[in-house]
Amino acid sequence: MPALMGARLKKGDIMKKKTALVTGASSGIGAVFARELAREGYTVTCVARSQDKLQGLVKELGSGHRILVADLADSIQLQTVAADVESSGYSLLVNNAGYGIYGRFEEVSFERQEHLMTVNMNALVRLSHAFLKKAASGDALINVSSTLSLLTYPGGAVYAATKAFVTTFTESLWYENKDRGVYVMALLPGLTDTNFNAVAAAGRPVPAQTMRSYPPKVVVKKAMAALKAGKAPSIISGPLYRFLTFLNTRLMSRKKMITIMGKGSSGLRK
Repeated sequence: MPALMGARLKKGDIMKKKTALVTGASSGIGAVFARELAREGYTVTCVARSQDKLQGLVKELGSGHRILVADLADSIQLQTVAADVESSGYSLLVNNAGYGIYGRFEEVSFERQEHLMTVNMNALVRLSHAFLKKAASGDALINVSSTLSLLTYPGGAVYAATKAFVTTFTESLWYENKDRGVYVMALLPGLTDTNFNAVAAAGRPVPAQTMRSYPPKVVVKKAMAALKAGKAPSIISGPLYRFLTFLNTRLMSRKKMITIMGKGSSGLRK
């Protein structure tokens, strides 16, 4: 069962403070989001599976912040997090939890791919629903997707498909909620300096990156600027990936783009 630790929010405090919940907060982009939001004056609830990492992060953030230890692939634990989102009245939800799997589709067990879909899509939709039911004008939702959501990825077919879902889903929510003053945004990072490749490789040799990778701070800085502007339904972080996405989706055929992505895929390298 999930474990919730730290200072609990009081109803009266919600009107006075900026509050945020960040999933996948134990490392990478999620941890940087938590740090940046704390610097911006948010009281942050950090969600992930690793209690030790979360406790270390919250200790770094200072007093008043909370942790919620939960595996979002577990329906009961996910429901506990959703209930916390509904009851705590957060002004910002960052759905960052997610991961990838490298390999040919038929060579990866269905169970692993089903777990991936549960974390990347089902949990994100459940928490988005819990948040938007209670969101008020001025609140915001950030769903972390990927530049691959606009492309394709042989060797990571299910991962890319889940992120295509996240982007399309989130952009639709942007339109549905803009007139009531609730900002919804999809964040589309390119390659980022995290442990994503190691997790996706799952014991296979991690291929050397042939494209530029950006620090998580660059990704989060772009997201925070977009959050303050409150206009774009989706943003791509990293100048290189904005250019490459434009090039691949606007200036070449779909077949050509898929072929290029397949030939360069880390998921198909031996």
